[in-house]
Amino acid sequence: MTSASMSGTRRDEPAGSLSAERIWGVRNLTRSLIMFGGTVWATAYFIVQHPPMWQSVLAVAWATATAVLGMFTGVLAQRGSPSFPRVFPVLVVVTLGLEAWGGWPWAATVTWATTACGWRRAPRSRPRIAALAVAAGLIALAHGLPVAGALALVVFVLLPGIFAMQTRQSADLVRELQETRRELARLAVVEERNRIARDLHDLVGHSLSVVAVKTELARRLVTAAPERAATELDDIESVVRRALAEVRQAVTNYRQPTLAAEIAGAVSAARSAQIQCTIDIPDTWELPAPVEGLLAWTVREGVTNVLRHSGAAHCWISLELAEQVVSVEIRDDGRGPAGGGAGNGITGLSERAAAFGGQIEVGAPAEGGFRIRVRVPLEAS
Repeated sequence: MTSASMSGTRRDEPAGSLSAERIWGVRNLTRSLIMFGGTVWATAYFIVQHPPMWQSVLAVAWATATAVLGMFTGVLAQRGSPSFPRVFPVLVVVTLGLEAWGGWPWAATVTWATTACGWRRAPRSRPRIAALAVAAGLIALAHGLPVAGALALVVFVLLPGIFAMQTRQSADLVRELQETRRELARLAVVEERNRIARDLHDLVGHSLSVVAVKTELARRLVTAAPERAATELDDIESVVRRALAEVRQAVTNYRQPTLAAEIAGAVSAARSAQIQCTIDIPDTWELPAPVEGLLAWTVREGVTNVLRHSGAAHCWISLELAEQVVSVEIRDDGRGPAGGGAGNGITGLSERAAAFGGQIEVGAPAEGGFRIRVRVPLEAS
């Protein structure tokens, strides 16, 4: 039985997987050669006893048919064919019948049946293999073989079936591992796509919101205060250039926003939109980079919602540092986003927080307005 019959090889499988299948293929081939050798030896042993010619011819034909049927049944077992339950009993009768007719040397042919049974994915394979081996031993005893010899035959018939079962279980395990690896690779691609989608939403959405606010302000100032309008236009150019750089970094996964920069940007954007922004943060902080990145994204998303949807006159940004937990909150006195705030940005932020074991609170507080609050454990990094 070759490795190709054991399981179909794939050109896109890793080299290690193909090596394992080649090893099992060599084992199967070796086992098949041993069984062929045992069948040939039993035939030769029978013929040298000088039986009548018709018995010699019958023995050769019977042994050949047994080997062919044994290979065929083994292939059916490996493929899980529904024909196996009908063919296997025929193989059992043929092999045990040959031993019963010709004598104990023909017990070597019973290994075709135990091997095929070992390849079969069935819960009762072990008892069946043991029963075949014991039956071969009892037939040998009936032909006058000593008990020690019969026991040796039982072991000889038993081992190929056990080895086939172990090989099949190993092959199934490796196949499951290969499928798991392919699934993990697929999930990694999906996760990377989701990451890029979240990053692009946060980056482009925030930057465009700032550009829209500053453009509207510059339009009002272009006649009343040209110098200030020019300043706002310079800010727009800076925002656009920064957005382009961040988009490039998002695609290559090298971008990590900082909390201080996002808070400073939030104050500037709120001022441009004529929204008073109150900051309540510690003088200094030292956070793990992944945690700081999550809080920075929270500030960016919260301020973007304030600029886009709230119609607020005042917003508050606060940062709380505890021994094991850090949290950031963005609150405003506006009407909040339409539909309760469950947009793509909030969904992406929830996914980021969940990845670090954090919690997100979104909704209207008792004092009115809208609030986004994210809490994350420091050890999540």
